[in-house]
Amino acid sequence: MRATVEENRRRRALAELDRLRRDEPWRLLASEAYLAVRAGAMMPAVEHAVLLAELIAALRWRATRVYDNVRVVVVGAFCEQPPLPLVRALERAGCYVVEDDLQLGLRTIDGEITCSPGEDAVESLARAFLEQGIATATRYVGQARKGAALIERVRATAADGVVFASPSFCDPALLDRPMLEAALDREGIPHTSFKYAENTAQFGVIREQAGAFSDAVKLWGGAT
Repeated sequence: MRATVEENRRRRALAELDRLRRDEPWRLLASEAYLAVRAGAMMPAVEHAVLLAELIAALRWRATRVYDNVRVVVVGAFCEQPPLPLVRALERAGCYVVEDDLQLGLRTIDGEITCSPGEDAVESLARAFLEQGIATATRYVGQARKGAALIERVRATAADGVVFASPSFCDPALLDRPMLEAALDREGIPHTSFKYAENTAQFGVIREQAGAFSDAVKLWGGAT
């Protein structure tokens, strides 16, 4: 029970961090949020919750500058994490990343985890995954329409488009992408895509592609 309570405290802090990114993306860049979230993979949940709370409190007073960037959702990082400079390249190309699927392990379950009387932490975690699991490349969606969850995320974050950033040779993400792209096309949501590897060191091409996408969305909108 105690482990579940501590984990829920962390999850509330993560949700608050996500709200800040969605509402004021200029106050907390995606590359900064990524580091703060990833730190949780090496810290107890209770310590991570404290770190996030202190960060959020400090960000409220941060002097910022608002840029005319497009708001994007980044998806596809299922098999491995992108290099941090890649995320920064997207930002420098004129993109506010208002949501992503990086650090998916901490975001696989939507919302807090409830623990029924007499139920241990593992049982409650398994039940939460079955009942509250988010859509991913390897999750069976049953009767749900493929891409519906992504479209909902785009609408909820008021995003202007989607960037598919998938690791090379990651079959789940790469096989999932055409179905997601088709769903976005039906809704007229702009999108672009590229592949990366953990040891990628040159990001000029990605920055140029993301910059062209950003400019196209600003000027014309529509699917790309």
